[in-house]
Amino acid sequence: MLQYPLLVQLITLAFLSAAAINDIKKREVPNWVNYGLVIAGLGLGLLHSVVAFDWHFFVFSIAGALAAFALSALMFYTGQWGGGDSKLLIGMGAVLGLAFTAKPPFLGVESQFVSFLFNLVAISVAYAIVIGTVLAVKNRKKFAAAARKQLESYSLLRKMLLIVSAVGLVLIIAVNDVALRFALAALIATMFFGLYLSIMAKAVEKACMLRLVSPLRLTEGDWIAKDVVVGGRRICGPKDLGIEKRQIRQLADLYRRGRIRAVLIKEGIPFSPSFLLAYIVTIFFGNLFFAFVR
Repeated sequence: MLQYPLLVQLITLAFLSAAAINDIKKREVPNWVNYGLVIAGLGLGLLHSVVAFDWHFFVFSIAGALAAFALSALMFYTGQWGGGDSKLLIGMGAVLGLAFTAKPPFLGVESQFVSFLFNLVAISVAYAIVIGTVLAVKNRKKFAAAARKQLESYSLLRKMLLIVSAVGLVLIIAVNDVALRFALAALIATMFFGLYLSIMAKAVEKACMLRLVSPLRLTEGDWIAKDVVVGGRRICGPKDLGIEKRQIRQLADLYRRGRIRAVLIKEGIPFSPSFLLAYIVTIFFGNLFFAFVR
């Protein structure tokens, strides 16, 4: 007989695999995958509660979905994720659940959902760096030009970082505390890594992820990279956090009347595969952070 934990894992892997495949092929995660995972998570939580005569499992599933909703809303409205990734996280919250207690610390940092979030952050960063590097190599000429412009625009910040780093190196030499030396060195390395990673990311975006498309080929949720203004009236733009069907119909009508020819969109990196990888790592290794610390 199939055990409950294995059943949950198989169902979750099936949904995440479908999400990753669709995201890579079509650059979108279908709603049937997102909503199906949410329904499956809540349904499995309810089933577990009924079978075990314990309401906690269903409550934890709801708590996980709500916590994931809060996190995904933050990521969506700050422009870090699209709607598909945000909904997928809600589904993962419902499936994994968020176990809590009425006593401090209230949440267990080694719970499966918390472990998944830790792993998702680590794997997403590594995944973005790998994909960004591949895109930069494939479009090396455009990337080199874009990188030079970004380096110029960040020249003042780079000079300030050099000054701060020089002061930090003096302090590293001057202090005797080994732990403090390590902390200062780690801080300097993090600042350098963060700055140049940001420069690389912006250069990749400018060189590899902007594309002109016909309004007839737009789909709901596409990110518009530049305001579309016709006759003094703004139709859509970057602040919309994804184009709506109503706006697509307006653009299609303007295209047929010869008022516009193309729209500049930003193609995001398909992040759904990082969800799949993070879940697989969580199943086999638990929380990567604690695995390395121990």
